[in-house]
Amino acid sequence: MMAAVAVGLLTGLGCARTGPEDAPYNAQGELVGEVTHESALVHTRLTARPTRLEGGYIPPGSRHGMRPEELKQIGLPEGVRIEHLDGAVPGKAGRVRLVYATNPELRGAATTDWVDADQRTDYTHTFSLRSLRPDTVYFYAVEMAPRSGKPVRRGAVRRFRTAPRGDDWRPLVFTAITCQDYVCRDTPQGYRAYFSMAKLAPHFLVATGDNVYYDTETPPANTIELARHHWHRMFSLPTLVRFFSATPGYWQKDDHDTFEDDCWRTRKPGRVDPLTYDELCPLFAEQLPVGPVPYRHFRWGKGLEIWLMESRDFRSPNPDPDGPAKTLWGQEQKQWLRRTLEASDAQFRVIFSPTPLVGPDQPGRDYFRWPEGNGDNHTNKSFQTEGDEIRRYLGTLKPRNVYVVCGDRHWQYFSIDPGTGLHEFSTGPVGDAHAVAPFPKDPRYHRYLRFAGGFLSGSLEGSPEKPRLRFRFHDTEGKVVYEYVAHPQS
Repeated sequence: MMAAVAVGLLTGLGCARTGPEDAPYNAQGELVGEVTHESALVHTRLTARPTRLEGGYIPPGSRHGMRPEELKQIGLPEGVRIEHLDGAVPGKAGRVRLVYATNPELRGAATTDWVDADQRTDYTHTFSLRSLRPDTVYFYAVEMAPRSGKPVRRGAVRRFRTAPRGDDWRPLVFTAITCQDYVCRDTPQGYRAYFSMAKLAPHFLVATGDNVYYDTETPPANTIELARHHWHRMFSLPTLVRFFSATPGYWQKDDHDTFEDDCWRTRKPGRVDPLTYDELCPLFAEQLPVGPVPYRHFRWGKGLEIWLMESRDFRSPNPDPDGPAKTLWGQEQKQWLRRTLEASDAQFRVIFSPTPLVGPDQPGRDYFRWPEGNGDNHTNKSFQTEGDEIRRYLGTLKPRNVYVVCGDRHWQYFSIDPGTGLHEFSTGPVGDAHAVAPFPKDPRYHRYLRFAGGFLSGSLEGSPEKPRLRFRFHDTEGKVVYEYVAHPQS
């Protein structure tokens, strides 16, 4: 009876749906990704409402840190559909195109062809823009129409900046985040960290993985439709829509937004049963503007080049015995990393990894235990052979201008590997509620350690002759809590 009452109330919430001949909306805004000096991807999704559903159904008892057995007991009551859930953003089939120009009035704008978007791709489409000008601000808007072609609705004008050419030096700012747990949002609009990052006007954001949590939040993603709902409710939050209206991003995936905690491709499903890795993994590329190859690198002028590593698709099973054949990155990716790093003449080279290389990890997490996990990264003994290989290579690479930024850790840290001198910065979770309980500082590694949320920023400063890369840790309000300044070394 209570479920029936709830459904009756929920069906009246939110804005009215459009009719079949009304133009769709774009309630999630747009996401710009994979920006280079001459290209960018623009991702959009056609929706039935102009905004997300606020005040929808939330499974009782939902909280952070629920145990797997608790989550598996939670289902949707009879009559409650996905469109009734809090943050729901139902899609709507239609047609969409993009108009873009270098002025906010979109005078003389270039226009893409109309394309269809329907349920087969969750009403999404990613536009590939080419032949753009380097180091230029572009303004764009999507135009949406029903299948008949009329009427046409134009979305808000948004913007992004392309990268400078590889031989052109420009100061710049970037930010990096991880562990974006929906239950841990710290404002009704989403996350304070996004407000704080926007004040820095970053040229780009790197999201180092765990953009959503399929397996540890209600409702668990045990259908493709519920998995997609995790993306809809996250990327329709006002703080995210506003931030990405002016900031492009580079997205990486980790365990929770790929399949399950501490996962690999052949692991049997547990929390998201009956879905498999190969069924859930493709949704990442459906919901975000990413290219076809999961590992890639991007140049931002003479001063900076970044590498984005893939930590799930190519790994050996975590419980396999360690040795030369056991891998987290795979041979092809490691060969690509060596080749591209050694070909780079950027003044600073920054590797973004969804999982840590230096650490150290939280005490007691060295070995995999079924089904809880652990033993999942290069700082653990379960992957020590490959971890030693990579740290040795990166720590001795000349010139000594390689730095690692990692996600996945629910605490902020700056560590230096005592054996190789490799520097690593952990962004920490985007919200304070997702931080772990404190554990002792390891003086062999840690130069900075903080058990709270926030983000990392990097700023390329100085001049072409005397550049510096300033890494700053921020709390969720944007306050700088620690900084380290890197200089090129021979």
